[in-house]
Amino acid sequence: MRDNLKSAVDLTSYLFSLPSLHVMLAGMLVAAVLFGAAINILQPSENFILRSLQDGLLVLFVPAALTTIVVKILIRKMPLKSIVATAFAGEVVYGIAYVVAFFVADISQFYGEMVLLTGAALVFIFWYVIARIVFILKYRSILFAIIQLLFYSLFLFNFQTVAIAEGTLFDWATKAYISSFILLGALYIFFLIINAPMKKTFGVSSTDAVSLFLNQWIYKKNDLEKAFEKLGENARTLVGVVGFGRATDRILFIVPYVHFGPFGSLGGSEFSHLIAEEVKSKYGAEAFVFHGTVTHDLNPTSSSEITKITKTIGKMLERAKFDKKTVSLCTGKSGECIAETLVFDDSAFVGVSRAPLVTEDINFGLGLSMLLEAEKHAKIAVVADQHNAETGEITSFEPGSIIGYNYISAVANSFTKKGKEEGLRIGISLKHPESATLGSGGIKIAVLSTSPNYVIVLLDANGVTPEFKMKIEGEVKKLGSFAVGVFTTDTHQTNVVRGVLNPAKEKSEIIEAVREGVKEAIADMQPASAFVDKEWFDIRVLGAKHSIEIVSTINSIVAVAKITAPLILIGAILVLLAILSKV
Repeated sequence: MRDNLKSAVDLTSYLFSLPSLHVMLAGMLVAAVLFGAAINILQPSENFILRSLQDGLLVLFVPAALTTIVVKILIRKMPLKSIVATAFAGEVVYGIAYVVAFFVADISQFYGEMVLLTGAALVFIFWYVIARIVFILKYRSILFAIIQLLFYSLFLFNFQTVAIAEGTLFDWATKAYISSFILLGALYIFFLIINAPMKKTFGVSSTDAVSLFLNQWIYKKNDLEKAFEKLGENARTLVGVVGFGRATDRILFIVPYVHFGPFGSLGGSEFSHLIAEEVKSKYGAEAFVFHGTVTHDLNPTSSSEITKITKTIGKMLERAKFDKKTVSLCTGKSGECIAETLVFDDSAFVGVSRAPLVTEDINFGLGLSMLLEAEKHAKIAVVADQHNAETGEITSFEPGSIIGYNYISAVANSFTKKGKEEGLRIGISLKHPESATLGSGGIKIAVLSTSPNYVIVLLDANGVTPEFKMKIEGEVKKLGSFAVGVFTTDTHQTNVVRGVLNPAKEKSEIIEAVREGVKEAIADMQPASAFVDKEWFDIRVLGAKHSIEIVSTINSIVAVAKITAPLILIGAILVLLAILSKV
């Protein structure tokens, strides 16, 4: 399963951010000029530069620009940047095909024309696929493919290219559209093959699923949640709360046992900061939202599921009894696993980690085992995954594994090493430095009056590299004698550019925010009373079965596509050659 998940996740590495609009427009001009120079290089003349500019602009740049303008006029909401990127890519393919055809025509007029027609057909298909899947234009996609081919056909017929494209403009355009529709037919056959597994298993075609996926990834739209709702299943999980009551305010450590995924704004991806905002708005408390011991199996199917969590938190606050308590910090180890436990008289808050070894998601069953182990020593406990060592390994920790056993043992050992009890005091600070690796929750810092004081640094991030974790700890310890716990929320809000691993890395703005935040939190320390509670609730999630099915289906589709795509393409080109040789 781990290898299957890695294979599926690796597909996201093909996603990338587009360059700026100015860079792409400049690239279109440069590509056109280089093309003009390439087709004129064997025919040097006094007007070489002028002819190169003329041919490049007329044959490539002008039709690409016209296509961009027409598409933007027809669909005003379409980002100009996306249209220009598509036009630029099509221009490059046309340019390569033109240059190759120009030289091949010296050997064979027929094959030179075939290269040109094949290139035109490939760009036709490229425009259709982008418009259909990325721009999500189900029926109008064919229109844009037809329009761009028309513009290129009109400007193709200048004195340099007539020698390649025989006959009239009408003859050439007829052949170009025949070629394009032959490849379009091949594409539909390919779509039928790759759509079948997803359609059969989940009731949605692969192409529609990719469209919905890209719609969220690029445009931040949540239409994919409708599919999740159909696939999802009801689950029962819990939320734990450690509450601190001070003279003028309340602070909550919240551990919802749901996963903050799958990505962007889908499902529970933004819950790490949305829960905090809801709690602040409804209950007037500052909330630190931690990562529960859960995996992607407990991804909420839609963002609206947040109300089930906040209502459950509200229930606990209604019955909460803030009592005067002492606090102590105890650390337990077993193998590579570490448990940092804050004990509040008869209750506890436990953070677990394997840092500097990979510290990733923990199966809910294993998390419950740790919770039950903690509650052998405390009346009530809450366990959080510190999720603080992202090494690039995609994994999760399961019941029955050696690592799972070590986690449980580390929790048990933490209660055998009693720390010095101190009167409970707590101070906090909230920071929001500019960083692409931080979600909307920013950085939250809490300092508790253990001996030595325990500093919690909670990053609203998808993880943190082991090196940066150690850097943060080192910087905090420069400010005084502290124990430091670095946590991340594992928010998937930041997973919207490329790949699915976006850990916080060495950044001066984050370090500076942590330094200032620790100083502010120390200055903010006040006596506090506390309570610890947890509550079960029902929520709709993607579920373990569907998570496995989705990953397996994606990998099957990719495996089939790798074989069928080149075979269908080769077959289509052979059919194209056979038909055009008789036209």
